[in-house]
Amino acid sequence: MPAPPPPPPNLPEAPSCDKTDNDGDSLPPWAKITLTSAEAEIEKLIARNELKDAEVTYFCQVEPILQDGPQCGLVALAMASQEYTKPVSVGQLLAEARVRGFTQHGEVYSVDFMGTLAAEHLPDHRPDILVDLQTCPDTLTHALAHGAMILIPYDSDFNHAPCLKRGHKSHWALLVGLISSRQGYHVLARHGKSRHLACWPLRDLLESNGNLEEEGTARHAGGYVIPKGGVGGQRGLRGRALALHPYV
Repeated sequence: MPAPPPPPPNLPEAPSCDKTDNDGDSLPPWAKITLTSAEAEIEKLIARNELKDAEVTYFCQVEPILQDGPQCGLVALAMASQEYTKPVSVGQLLAEARVRGFTQHGEVYSVDFMGTLAAEHLPDHRPDILVDLQTCPDTLTHALAHGAMILIPYDSDFNHAPCLKRGHKSHWALLVGLISSRQGYHVLARHGKSRHLACWPLRDLLESNGNLEEEGTARHAGGYVIPKGGVGGQRGLRGRALALHPYV
């Protein structure tokens, strides 16, 4: 597979993000994919979004899991664990998160909390917290192009696409694919409110991620666990994501 086309102007390549492996290939082995069961769905998404000269740079097939209550982050992590030889259930993650004081009802308002759970339950993946995504978006595209799945919080609209609600509709998605086209980058995502693969412009997702300021007013009667500094703080959600790099 040839190297993907250059990113759009506002998504510059970072000088340190060399996309060649030690053998001089344009992309690592896991990026040279052959679409199987998801091929038809991805083709429909490319056509629906009218992506010109689209090229799937990376895709990882995971089965959808639907959430029960405010468990979107735990569901996303459970989907990611399907890549592990011993997948983890949402119930196991919920029990662990409660013991650690990360959640009461399944909500996770901290990327740091999610990173701790990933390190505990996905030992064959290296968790890496990505920060300042709005000013350094290439860290996310670089991670995807080199085989990582990414857990990212954002505001979810009525159709589950990224929107701007200051965090009142915060949701977690698992990024499992990257598409390069003349329209820029699009990401392929799984999340706990749909069985269908989603395709969103990367710019929209990053803008939504960067607007996460506070938790919504319609909170669970028992309250939510909010990290020190709040949703928009250094241990919260805004401008942050969690990359899960496979050990190879």
